[in-house]
Amino acid sequence: MQFLFEANKARTGKVTYNIIISFLLRAVSIVVSFLTISYSLKLLDTNKYGIWLAVSSTVSWITILDIGLANGLRNKAAEYLAKKNFAECKTAVSSTYAILFMIVFPLMLAFFIIAQFVNWNSIFNTKLDEKELLYTLITVFIGLSLQFFLKPIFSILQGDLKIYKANQIQLICNSVPLIPIIFLSKYLKGSMVSLAIAQTILPVFVLFIYTIILFKTQYTNIKPSINQINLKKSKSLFGLSLAFFVVQIAGVFLYSTSELLITREFGGADVTLYNLLYKYFSVTTLILNIILSTYWSAFTNAFALNDFSWIKDSILKLVKISCLLLFVILMQLVLIGPVFNLWVGNKIHTPLIMSLVMAGYFGVSLFTSVYTIVLNGTGKIKVQSIISIITAVLHIPVVLFFIRYLHLGLNSIVYASLLWTVIQLIFWKKEISLIFSTRRNLNIPVSNNIT
Repeated sequence: MQFLFEANKARTGKVTYNIIISFLLRAVSIVVSFLTISYSLKLLDTNKYGIWLAVSSTVSWITILDIGLANGLRNKAAEYLAKKNFAECKTAVSSTYAILFMIVFPLMLAFFIIAQFVNWNSIFNTKLDEKELLYTLITVFIGLSLQFFLKPIFSILQGDLKIYKANQIQLICNSVPLIPIIFLSKYLKGSMVSLAIAQTILPVFVLFIYTIILFKTQYTNIKPSINQINLKKSKSLFGLSLAFFVVQIAGVFLYSTSELLITREFGGADVTLYNLLYKYFSVTTLILNIILSTYWSAFTNAFALNDFSWIKDSILKLVKISCLLLFVILMQLVLIGPVFNLWVGNKIHTPLIMSLVMAGYFGVSLFTSVYTIVLNGTGKIKVQSIISIITAVLHIPVVLFFIRYLHLGLNSIVYASLLWTVIQLIFWKKEISLIFSTRRNLNIPVSNNIT
């Protein structure tokens, strides 16, 4: 009991420290992100920037090809490090890098060869210079692929409850492209390739340097080694990773197909409108995610030590924080006009109905995110993966039905997203209640039902 109390206190201390530092880092990161968008719009016109967003979000499909290994490694690292099982952790880390290597480099070669024979203007419904579009796609694909290969270091830091360090690295990755983009916006207007290099290639060098440094200093005992690659022994990692993969692929599918649908149905300028509104209202989820990211691995740690009372208390705190953030969303809605004028000038008009629905979507998402992080941390994501598959399959037909038969226009994307979020919230809450109920039946101490 004394051990559990000390673990509880240490975990809460780490969570609090991570939240404070992460807030400071993420605040700077948000400013950098908004500045990057502002100068990117100066580098490219509204239509071309919309096409850039569609291209980059489509190529972001590469991130799902880790078959959920990043999230699986995060949970396993948290579990192994909590129990100081460094040998198993080293095997999991080594095996993760090995699989990512086998996925990334053949894929990069294949894409480089095949991309030259594809009519990309037809796919994105554009009339850009063919070479510029091709070189942009290849640059983005290579950059995101290499980032994808180097990102396990984030999973290790997060699993070790050092989320603030992961946020520090991410901030540097986001900041490095800003200076060249500012320069390019003045002297090389209209170049998507230069924007692609700045935003996707430069962060690769940051990740590579940090990975080398961390494995030579803090994580020498779990540093990846060819001799420690053992795919059979890491079966539990891959089983968990596969479940995360299903959830991950559904999430990327919903986001990337939304922007592709807008491009094909309405044009590149509307992609820019949708993306800017999305980024504007997502500030609240960014704030919440700073907190939630520190809790993910803490929930894994508590679950491994059967500290369910701490889990319940933490859920109640997070729900209260979400309620407070609803007020921020209302303020954003009231101030949307002057904020957009300051941010992007008079280039973008923000429709009232779309703004209201987007605000509603992010309001519900606050609470959905809380329950999602609990399920992710405990590794109980079977229901989450099933619902994710269903919503991903239905997304395009539902959006097209809203557009072509109900004539809801660009709002169709947001209505569909709101629908999926409400469904997820209902099922996630039921699943968490079931986890607590199951623990009671096993006579493991746990508090009353969650709110």
